[in-house]
Amino acid sequence: MQLTELVLVNYRNYAEQSLEFGAFNLFVGANAQGKTNLLEAILFLATTRSHRTSTDDELIRQGEQTGYLSGNIEDSIARRRIEVGNTRGKRKQVKLDGKIQNRLSNLIGLLKVVFFAPESTAIVKGGPEDRRRFLDSLISQVHGEYLRSLQRYRRALQQRNESLKQIRDRRASRDTLQAWEDPLITSGIDVARRRRAVCEELRPVLLQQQQYLTEGCEEAGLRYAPNVLINEDDEDSREEFERRLIASVESDIARGTTSVGPHRDDVELVVDGLDARRFASQGQQRTLTLALKLAEIDWMHRASGELPIVLLDDVTSELDELRTRLLFAALNALPPQVFLTTTRIDPTLFGETPAHAWEVRAGTANPVEADAA
Repeated sequence: MQLTELVLVNYRNYAEQSLEFGAFNLFVGANAQGKTNLLEAILFLATTRSHRTSTDDELIRQGEQTGYLSGNIEDSIARRRIEVGNTRGKRKQVKLDGKIQNRLSNLIGLLKVVFFAPESTAIVKGGPEDRRRFLDSLISQVHGEYLRSLQRYRRALQQRNESLKQIRDRRASRDTLQAWEDPLITSGIDVARRRRAVCEELRPVLLQQQQYLTEGCEEAGLRYAPNVLINEDDEDSREEFERRLIASVESDIARGTTSVGPHRDDVELVVDGLDARRFASQGQQRTLTLALKLAEIDWMHRASGELPIVLLDDVTSELDELRTRLLFAALNALPPQVFLTTTRIDPTLFGETPAHAWEVRAGTANPVEADAA
């Protein structure tokens, strides 16, 4: 899978830019020039959302009313074109091969991406919501049915929470909860089972990558920590979920929110047997995050048969020389299509892979020789 072309019009600090890509692509320049904006644009095409803002209007260039992105994707089977148009104050319009898509979820997985940036360490040192977000994004790009189950669960959860608030405020009876508990339980069981299965598949790969990055000095572990214990028996799982919901209903009404279900799950990460969030050093947390990203690439490749596109934002400033060398050695051995932002070019990073490079300055990207910038 490759992104062969990217077009930006009034996106962030870009007035108009068209780029054609190869296997290894470098965006070079000083800070605050627009390098990360290019990675964000690619991620936006893949996921229909930004990793930096939840407000699409912020993506439109200052002083303009509309913005536009498009990307051409090629794999072994077909060529596809994704287009996204933003207008201030309106819902974004997404097209696939020229046809308007009313369901944005239809695009998830067409352009599979793995994104690594300095803030990615939140997966390790952040809260449970950061690890759930990592897991949900990973699985949704490969398994469309998981994304649909997750969406059904979130809708049922939102409606149940609204009913809880209405009951608390004496605007509804407790009978209104029943309408949402069956879809909550059914979709919640599907979500929890898939998360557990993927964590089990990731565990040995994560261990292997952590040992690789530390040259055998550290071991890493991963365990799915569900809020509700779900097994392979549908009846037992439903009974356990129902029992927990009944037991918590009084406190849920008082708080106006549901305290039971996969939205309270976590993924436990350990280094040498210790909780990585609490006991790992910053260097260990960075290494573990990198190991998770390499495991993510490996899992997506195995599960889908396609290598994802890898987006690396300023990683060479975050990693020491050894981790940087090992990261790019691992990537060059695969190799996926790579997009890297950096303040300088180091030709040793991409080895024999032909590299395309652009110097980014004030929202304009101009091509330069990869070994001369």
